[in-house]
Amino acid sequence: MKNIFTLCALVVSLGAFAQQQKGDLSIQFSGNYYQQRVVLDNKNYRFGLGNIYLKVGKYFTDNVEMGLKPNAAFALSTEEKTSKSGEVTSTKSKLTTSLGFGIYGTYSFLTANGKFLPYAGAELAYAPIEKEKVINLGPYAGVKYFVSERINVDANLSWLMNLGSTYEEPRDAYLVKPMWNFNIGIGVLIGKLND
Repeated sequence: MKNIFTLCALVVSLGAFAQQQKGDLSIQFSGNYYQQRVVLDNKNYRFGLGNIYLKVGKYFTDNVEMGLKPNAAFALSTEEKTSKSGEVTSTKSKLTTSLGFGIYGTYSFLTANGKFLPYAGAELAYAPIEKEKVINLGPYAGVKYFVSERINVDANLSWLMNLGSTYEEPRDAYLVKPMWNFNIGIGVLIGKLND
């Protein structure tokens, strides 16, 4: 009986120290980037891809957040310049940008001290990359560290699988494998929307 009372007291205390509350609005800015250089036949090729995300969500309970995730993607690629005979004579870096959109749902595991907030969730994202467009779905997990009552630093890892794309090659000619993403961001909680 004593163990049941202790467990009940623990569950009640977890909610009492929560950073977010039902009705709060969460706004987060985050991003990621990678770059790679390749030398092929004495020509330099640079590839890079980055994303800047804006997540806007509402807490429907103290634990459950759902929201929208628009993003801007930028890609660094290398264009080849060729001679009349088709030989590559030089390369030139090219930067392109595109806008994407996603929806997400998160479950937060409230902690007693209120400083760390581990969470897990899933997202569905439309992501145009240069001329191609893809739709990805997958889970993610992360932790928020609250530097104040309303401001947090967020780090998360997502695993996204490709549901569909506009690649021109026949579907059996290519395979898009799942993608790992590591994001770091800053978040802000805005007080209850229903007060």
